Amino acid sequence: MPPKQSKRDTIQQPLPRMGPEPYLELMDQTALAETDRQLARIGLFLLWTSDNTLDAIDLDLAAYGLTESKLDLLLLLTLHQSQAQMSPSMIADRLGIRRASVTSLLDWTEQRGWIIREQSSIDRRKIHVRITEAGSHLVQQVLPVFWSSCASLASILEPEEQIIFLRIIEKIHHHMEDKLGVGR
Repeated sequence: MPPKQSKRDTIQQPLPRMGPEPYLELMDQTALAETDRQLARIGLFLLWTSDNTLDAIDLDLAAYGLTESKLDLLLLLTLHQSQAQMSPSMIADRLGIRRASVTSLLDWTEQRGWIIREQSSIDRRKIHVRITEAGSHLVQQVLPVFWSSCASLASILEPEEQIIFLRIIEKIHHHMEDKLGVGR
């Protein structure tokens, strides 16, 4: 009978970094013939960068008990609080997430007193969501950190590179909004 493993022996080591090369080799083996390899490589790096971007923002927001997705909800409610009342399905559509995910976000933020769900006075089957005073206070407290975190994402770029990159990333952003039929 093999000896029992201790807890220390069962701690898993992280997977080693491989870099992009194995992915590019896999792309060469599996992509359609008409797939532009350069564009696919750019898309792959955009995807990886978006994952890393969210992780970096989440690290900076962790001190407030927030993630980017939770702050995104609070910002949406803040920016639209003077307009028509928002339903959970409107929030899901705007944030580009499933309704079940919105329900989870609303539950989490409501438990902390940052949002409130209210029945419509016109149609009691409908629910409207609004940010509370505590939620608004939190947003005002977090925004300076959020903007600093956003700025840090591109701080490696020289001023000339910033101008070019902004033009390129805005073009890609608008293309994706058009492709998905969504917008901020």
